[in-house]
Amino acid sequence: MIIAYCILLSILTIISLLITITYILINPEQGSLLEYQKSSDYKFVKLSNGLTAFKEFGSNKNIPIIIIHGGTLPSEGYIEFCQRLSEFNYWVICYDQYGRGYSDRPQIKYSIDIYRNQLDELLKYLKVKKFILYGISMGGPIAVDYANSNIENTLAMGLQVPVVNINNNIFKFLKIPIVGNIFMRFFGLPIIKKRALKWNNDALEREIFINKYIKQLNLPGTEYALLSAVRHLFSKDYISNYINFSNHKIPTHISYADDDEEVSPESVKSVIKFTDHANIFVFSGGHTGSAKIPEKIISVFIDYLDSSLN
Repeated sequence: MIIAYCILLSILTIISLLITITYILINPEQGSLLEYQKSSDYKFVKLSNGLTAFKEFGSNKNIPIIIIHGGTLPSEGYIEFCQRLSEFNYWVICYDQYGRGYSDRPQIKYSIDIYRNQLDELLKYLKVKKFILYGISMGGPIAVDYANSNIENTLAMGLQVPVVNINNNIFKFLKIPIVGNIFMRFFGLPIIKKRALKWNNDALEREIFINKYIKQLNLPGTEYALLSAVRHLFSKDYISNYINFSNHKIPTHISYADDDEEVSPESVKSVIKFTDHANIFVFSGGHTGSAKIPEKIISVFIDYLDSSLN
């Protein structure tokens, strides 16, 4: 019995060592974040937790719309969206959250508090007082959380395929210390990259962006940032935040996909249920389906702003 136990322990030790060695050897992170930042045409501001990259469209004399990107796709994926919005006489500001795109990847706890403070510091730097927020996917709860702390300054809210709560067993697995780190490196990041390769890349510009997107996923600090966000941001239930926000009756537009496999349509409907004043637009094509109909998404949102703010 003792011999069998010793053999089993030895086997487990060897397996653990092999996994550890493999984990170290296949570290995908490479390149220089600083050089990557220099390659962009973004502006940068030093905030409490590092450099934040941002880009402006339109005149700063117009009402600002702040675009808040999702969990993995940085603001560069919405450049065309921002540009088109600005053509309707809005000052559109897109920025990269910490850990994504051209912004820094500090070794911090990536929580809703961090992203609220980042947005607050950025808007103060830009001297923005009154604003419209537009949150996409994970950007939804970040937008709502920030609005709840700045109700008097929030003119309107746009929510596109907003995360409410994600009941994902993979996220539960990723939250386990050590095991989650190994899973993220072996499977998590490869899945994210594979997902990007499925995006429509018929146009050369889109193909260039996809390559840049995959490159920024390999930059030092990105793996840590994504894993920390999974543990402290993505896996939370934000329904109470939405309820709190809805009580203020701020003009709100919600667009979502009825066939979304990443953000449950039922979870979005639960928000709509108690946000009875909201303007709703439903489309098909999955979580990223809006990328196929940007003109329609923008048109519906702008029409709603025109009717609710004027």
